[in-house]
Amino acid sequence: MTDLGVQDRRTVIDVTARALTEVGAPWVVNIVASMIMGVAVGAPGWGVFVAVCAGVVPMGVILAGMRRARIGDHHVTRIDERHLLMVVLLVVVLGGLVVQIVAHAPIEMIAFMSAGLVALLVAAVITSLFHWKVSVHTGVSAGVTVVLALAVSPWWLLTLVLTPLIGWSRVHLGDHTRGQVVVGALAGALAAGLTYASIA
Repeated sequence: MTDLGVQDRRTVIDVTARALTEVGAPWVVNIVASMIMGVAVGAPGWGVFVAVCAGVVPMGVILAGMRRARIGDHHVTRIDERHLLMVVLLVVVLGGLVVQIVAHAPIEMIAFMSAGLVALLVAAVITSLFHWKVSVHTGVSAGVTVVLALAVSPWWLLTLVLTPLIGWSRVHLGDHTRGQVVVGALAGALAAGLTYASIA
């Protein structure tokens, strides 16, 4: 009976970790945050556009890579699969940013996309130059939270509690070390926050 109880507890913990990893996935967080930003600045159409560039297209690229057997899973857990992917995503986000600038999108949405671009660039540099799989999950979670706090309301800082939970899930599932989730969160928050504040 005791062994069964321990097994049940482990199952619950594993399921919780998996749920947090899926809900806190970068593409999910980017879509939700983009829509919130769009509504907050009175430009829901641009919110949809950014959601597509920062969430839908990136996941589409990952799924295409999985179908071609170039990417093993939708969280891209192998570091050697991340290098080219990050370059492709940087090009996608940069293209979206150019469209925003040319079409005179609200400065807040341009700053939001720029913040994501810089945060992704920082993650790419750490991953490629140092060959260290910094957590994009915690980077996006912390970065988006800081930007929403700057752009919408300081109350958004309360949602920072989600970042360590997401980080725990990534460590529990064996996809990252503690250092990788901590550095990811700090890099994402600083890169995104400073970029947004300097533009908006």
